[in-house]
Amino acid sequence: MTDYKVLFTGSVCSGKTTAIRSLSDIETVDTDARVSDSAIRRKRKTTIAMDYGVLDLSDDARLHLYGTPGQERFKFMWEVMMSDLVHDAEGLVLLVDNTRNDPFKDIRFYVEEFRDFIVRRRLIIAVTHSDEQAEPDHDYYMQELKAMGLFTTVIFIDARDPSSVLKIVKELVGHREKEIAWSELEERLAVNSSMPQVTEEEHESSSADMSENVTLLDAAMNTRGITGAIHLGADRKVLSSNVSSKQNKELLRSMINLVTALETKASFLGHIDDLVLYGPQQETLSVFVEKEQALGLCSDKELSINVVKQQAMDLLQWSQR
Repeated sequence: MTDYKVLFTGSVCSGKTTAIRSLSDIETVDTDARVSDSAIRRKRKTTIAMDYGVLDLSDDARLHLYGTPGQERFKFMWEVMMSDLVHDAEGLVLLVDNTRNDPFKDIRFYVEEFRDFIVRRRLIIAVTHSDEQAEPDHDYYMQELKAMGLFTTVIFIDARDPSSVLKIVKELVGHREKEIAWSELEERLAVNSSMPQVTEEEHESSSADMSENVTLLDAAMNTRGITGAIHLGADRKVLSSNVSSKQNKELLRSMINLVTALETKASFLGHIDDLVLYGPQQETLSVFVEKEQALGLCSDKELSINVVKQQAMDLLQWSQR
């Protein structure tokens, strides 16, 4: 029996757990917990340790499926998995949520985090949620990846559809396992499908309800330690705010304007993503700046800046500009 391994990674809501469930012949092992941060805008539970499943490819081969937690605060598990469980994996599958405001930002982040792992392994980028957001399309991905110096395979999949996810498996091991009966495998896995049996109108209504139920500021305030948030548009006018202190609100706006000024007067610094004002006796003020929008957060001084930064990045990726 030949045993292959593959590691799935990607942001929260990119479809890692769903993809593994679609492929697995066994009841998948997962460690989901209710989220208590920005991810609640898209997902009620998140993987905190790992996902695991097994796919029997043939009588002589099987594929072990591993999935990392998506949230950066659990990335200690990434190191554990890469150095031990999947050190001999065939490749890394990076799932990219096409509905995120900048999916290429996610690609850059995960490629950098897993750089040493993919040096000697196959990298496949699997784009999900293209049924909700068709652009960027395949050609645009290939163009941008080439500009980034990444020459790899890009596959558009629906993580809920086993036949769609099987395209990844074919790409990884198809050239080595010539005896796999792919059509029979597809038929066998059909029972794993989680494709919704709803009309397009119902689907759009459901998606709209989720967006309306939890606003960006509500999601920000759902993070322990966040005491206030302000969201600004491309023109740097306030879109929404629940910062109670007038002084803090003005400070956050000034910090965002300072980022713009620094980028103009000190262009050698490049793009400045964030700026933090920290003091031992006061709340921490943080701003996270993009071309089309900016987010300012007030947080308890005990709250880790890294945690605040991750929540802010996810909030901005899913916000409606």
